[in-house]
Amino acid sequence: MRKLIVVLALCVISSLALVAQGTPPPDSTSDSTAQRVLSPGWSFGMTKAQRVDAYTYLAASLALVGSTDSAARYFRAALERDPFTDLDPRRFTPGQLAVFRTARGQTFAVGARQVSALRFDPRTEQLSFTVVTTHGATLRVEVRSVDATPGQVLFQGESDGLREIAWNGLMADGRLAPPGRYEVRVDGRSRLLSRSDSTRVYFDVRHELPALEDTLHELLLSELRPERYPPSAATGDLVKGLGIAAGAFVISGALADGDLGSRSSALPATVAATAALSGVVAFVWRRHHAEAPENVLANARRRQERRLTNDAIQRRNNARIAQTILVIAPASGVGP
Repeated sequence: MRKLIVVLALCVISSLALVAQGTPPPDSTSDSTAQRVLSPGWSFGMTKAQRVDAYTYLAASLALVGSTDSAARYFRAALERDPFTDLDPRRFTPGQLAVFRTARGQTFAVGARQVSALRFDPRTEQLSFTVVTTHGATLRVEVRSVDATPGQVLFQGESDGLREIAWNGLMADGRLAPPGRYEVRVDGRSRLLSRSDSTRVYFDVRHELPALEDTLHELLLSELRPERYPPSAATGDLVKGLGIAAGAFVISGALADGDLGSRSSALPATVAATAALSGVVAFVWRRHHAEAPENVLANARRRQERRLTNDAIQRRNNARIAQTILVIAPASGVGP
């Protein structure tokens, strides 16, 4: 910075001396110190901001000594590189300000300031973007994710000079901007000149919110009771009935061979016939009515309990999501 001050001083002194001697200003082919400092061949490092300052102060110096055309040219060079360039009316003369206004009318550029790192609560706060046009223009400002369209249009209309544009953190679909990289795109069309200009700045969005609960997983088949009896169940009923019938027939035969008589053997025979018939009826019924209603009801109760639990978890999670804080960080580059 100290080197820059020295360089600027040399520029101003050299320009004043050249003008006092009747030498053409720096827009001629004269080999002046100012030309060497501001030329691409200048051997010392100089940032964009330093170069803009050099153009601005050199232009102001030229305006002070009456070289208004050269002053306007350097003011324009400063504005083209940084549309935010401006003169403090408390530090510059009315003549210098007038030349600067002329330069602004002859130059069209739009600019957007880099987004600052911050945290904001979209429920109560907003993020402000600062944009500028060098003179009156039709302006469109949009924020959008670098990997998705469309974006959210924040401003569209007439603008002149600086403008602060607020963003509540919502996208075009009304939802909170998800984490990722975003761009603020500024497009302008001059109202004085047949010129357009655009610029963009990038920033990253991160969410900061309380930890969320995990919902319960869907019930697996292994965690549920079978709601239909397998085909083997009908066969099992038939086998049971026939088994009982067979046993009863054995007992009936044994009694018939003994001393108890036919009346004693009639009862087991009746039991055997009944058991066999029951087995056949059970087999037919089970084959046509395989559902297990008691299991169906039990599974329905378990599913309902699981659904109510997940609904409660989701409500708690939604309340936590509503407390999301957006964490903004400036980003460089043109993509993720």
